[in-house]
Amino acid sequence: MPIVSIKDTEKVFEVNEGEILYDSLYDRGYSLPHGCLSGSCGACRIEVITGKENLLPAGIIEQNTIDALRDEFSQQYGENFIKDKEIRLSCRAKVSGPVTIKSIK
Repeated sequence: MPIVSIKDTEKVFEVNEGEILYDSLYDRGYSLPHGCLSGSCGACRIEVITGKENLLPAGIIEQNTIDALRDEFSQQYGENFIKDKEIRLSCRAKVSGPVTIKSIK
């Protein structure tokens, strides 16, 4: 079973492979920030600290929202803020192996 770790906490969760990240954690008593839970609003944005290769590729809805978030962050904080960050949406990302994440506020 894949392991999901929450950076800067001691929270570690075993999840089922192929599960949506947000749903997996919620079912185990941990709630990430969220909004629409359909991948359009971007409220559930996370940074993947390690294990980005262990999330299935973003679908078109998730990728469009990620692209919009990247543009917004670049304009607001400058290119360097987002340059090396792996952004995903917890309500759409599916886990296939161990990852460490943190919320982006």
